[in-house]
Amino acid sequence: EVAEASLFQARVLKDFLARLGFVGIFITENVLHAANFELEIDTMVAPAIAPLPREAAVCLHLVHIIFGFFGAAFVIVSGFDTAGRTAMTKGTSMMLVFMSTITWTWWINRQGTLYWDIDPYPFWDMRCSPDKRNRTVHILKNISIVGALTMLQQMAKYETAVSKAKPTFLEGLVTALRPWSFSATIAPQLVMLAVVRCKLGIHLPGYAATFMLVLSIMAIQSAANLVNSYVDFKRGIDTIANAGDRTLVDGLVTPTVLKALAGVSIVWWLAFYAWSVVATGFHHLVLSLAALGTFLAIGYTAGPAPLKYMGLGDLAVFISFGPGVVAYSCVVLVGALHWEVLLFTLPVALYVVATLHANNYRDIESDSRSGARTVAIILGARASLWYYDLLLMGAHVVALYAGYRSGCSGALASLAVLPQSLWLCARIRRTSTLRTQDEETAKSTMMFAVALGLGIVIMPGMESSRLGLAVCALVVAVLKVFAN
Repeated sequence: EVAEASLFQARVLKDFLARLGFVGIFITENVLHAANFELEIDTMVAPAIAPLPREAAVCLHLVHIIFGFFGAAFVIVSGFDTAGRTAMTKGTSMMLVFMSTITWTWWINRQGTLYWDIDPYPFWDMRCSPDKRNRTVHILKNISIVGALTMLQQMAKYETAVSKAKPTFLEGLVTALRPWSFSATIAPQLVMLAVVRCKLGIHLPGYAATFMLVLSIMAIQSAANLVNSYVDFKRGIDTIANAGDRTLVDGLVTPTVLKALAGVSIVWWLAFYAWSVVATGFHHLVLSLAALGTFLAIGYTAGPAPLKYMGLGDLAVFISFGPGVVAYSCVVLVGALHWEVLLFTLPVALYVVATLHANNYRDIESDSRSGARTVAIILGARASLWYYDLLLMGAHVVALYAGYRSGCSGALASLAVLPQSLWLCARIRRTSTLRTQDEETAKSTMMFAVALGLGIVIMPGMESSRLGLAVCALVVAVLKVFAN
């Protein structure tokens, strides 16, 4: 079936120029934000969210830049592919987050002075100060942009709902990479960075090294995802009738493209791995843990003795996305491993394993036919549900224990995700929603890590803060809405 052209596909030069004119300013603005990152943190963002610590301002400004830049890029990309509605939906969502947060930090609470505290006069009063009038213009402008973005987003959603077209090549690439699963990589790194910087007070080497570390670990995870898709397809495990991964069974991309993507991802990771070994003076933990992680990631489904088919998949994922990758990252960034880092990232690793188990529980029948022996198959359907519950509830218990053991009240912020965890435990028992259970668990993994990490940033010691807990709960709520 030939995919029908999206309403958002650019057909003439005017269409492209209109997009560029609308979101080009966002790209330019966020390039400037990145270039003046430290200055803007100290003069704009930190005063706007006081009394929260500077590290919280760093996190927020990173959200500004990442969501603003990539949201604008997605809107432009929407004009070059028949999947324009998909790119438009995602891009406008990111830009709406950017507009909401930047309006507060730049205009409503500019440099720590609230809009309504400037003077007692409304903006239409002649006695109103020039500063208040200027802010009013920018706030109203941002409201109009939010309205336009919301209108475009709704149009894209309506078109998606009525379209019967087959997913396009661009959508196939996105499906192949499984971006929703990147929470397994990003989540432990967020908590590790929060512990190192705020709990232990160790300065990080810089944003560039940290970004490249996370992107490179995402690259090896992408390679593992792609290899898993290819092997399961070749072995007949993934079929049109039962596959949760639709990459190859629906013909979204060819096996050749899939292997090429895997090759590029592996080369990227190996290049960073080589640099990290040299940069750390051939540190034994860097050498051994990165090699072990690579073996576990690729060997999960590939090789003569795939770990997935030997009942070792959960253990492999726990090591790869828990103690193994966190210890490697910690040594690369700060030159040493700290027990607090391992302790606080253990609950995140349990959540990651729950994501894998949700996938394996869904695929019990197809995996059984192929001869696989996942933990879900070994336990059986009923015990697998209890195991899933134990992983999620265990993550919350271990997080609280880590906070108690290390004297950090910020761990209480993880309880903001407890309702989401309980919802997941109920959701996995419904056949109608089982197909996307792994994706929903992955999204919740990110919520859990953000809540725990932000809690550590705001409340690194024993003293708790109602404001800090409220902020963490608010961020979780926003992430829930955005994920939906």
